Amino acid sequence: MLDFQRRVFPPSYLVLNEWCGFLVSKIIYELTKLEVADIIKAQGGKMNIYEIAKATGTKEDKLNRLLRVAASKGIFCSIGNGVYANTQLSLVLCKDHPNTFRNIILLYEEYSSATQYLAYDLKLQTDNKNEQMTSFAKAHDGIGAFEWWALPENKERQEIFNKGMVEQDSIYGKGLHQDYDWSQYRNATFVDVAGGSGGFLFQLLTRYPTMKGVLYEYPSVIEKSEQLWSTNHKELLDRVQFFSSSSHHEAPSYSKPKLLIAEILIDDRTKFPLLYQLDILMMCMYNGKERTKSEITELLNKSGWKLTKVTYCSGGFSVIEAVPL
Repeated sequence: MLDFQRRVFPPSYLVLNEWCGFLVSKIIYELTKLEVADIIKAQGGKMNIYEIAKATGTKEDKLNRLLRVAASKGIFCSIGNGVYANTQLSLVLCKDHPNTFRNIILLYEEYSSATQYLAYDLKLQTDNKNEQMTSFAKAHDGIGAFEWWALPENKERQEIFNKGMVEQDSIYGKGLHQDYDWSQYRNATFVDVAGGSGGFLFQLLTRYPTMKGVLYEYPSVIEKSEQLWSTNHKELLDRVQFFSSSSHHEAPSYSKPKLLIAEILIDDRTKFPLLYQLDILMMCMYNGKERTKSEITELLNKSGWKLTKVTYCSGGFSVIEAVPL
């Protein structure tokens, strides 16, 4: 599609079209927040703009203009006479879609606030203390993303983040499960570090009844994860332990550990632009980055590990294997 556009449209149009991407992001966010895809689905898959506006409590003309933009991107479909229908793209915004990522979309507020300070990230820092401050922290009075989500007044936002991470596991986890042989660890203890509420760990323990697991996360995340598992995964509680940096119990140690990193690897030949964009989000939100294979190798060596194997999985993620030096 991009090659076709380059042949048909002048460079100025193409650049301006890309520049307007911030508007498209905001529109998708607002339509998701209004649950437009769910409303249309509940009415059989298509609906008049008057009815959609009435159901969402919005101004008909202005909502129509937002939907018109979304439809031009294939998210919803305009079928004439003010009638809009769902498409395969808009359906993933529905709450009950098996691969929904509506909560990731709803994190727009956090992501957009951080990217406003992208220029701050670009500047050389002379103050060592400020060098570690993320763009997100710059936008939130010096408070980092995870600390901000843990604040009592941001409880609802943290719930959206937690759900978003589960959705991310569901989206990327399929490739990780299908393209990597996890059965070789069926009798081992799998320690999931920074695994959110443990969605990926849950899938592994469910698939391999002889596997045990440990979830290691921030204290606030662990507290909610224990509640979640006690409610939804009671049958697995005898095979999982929960630890955080503030745990009173000593974390278990293991002989001959093997390090597995589920991570995005990028290089100059990466064909999926989204991966480059996720790299910028990592920079703005957490002062992190998506690394190349050589960068991962160097980081592992500095940490006392040796990269032994990389398995590239569908969906953008790879499984990186390493052993102690």
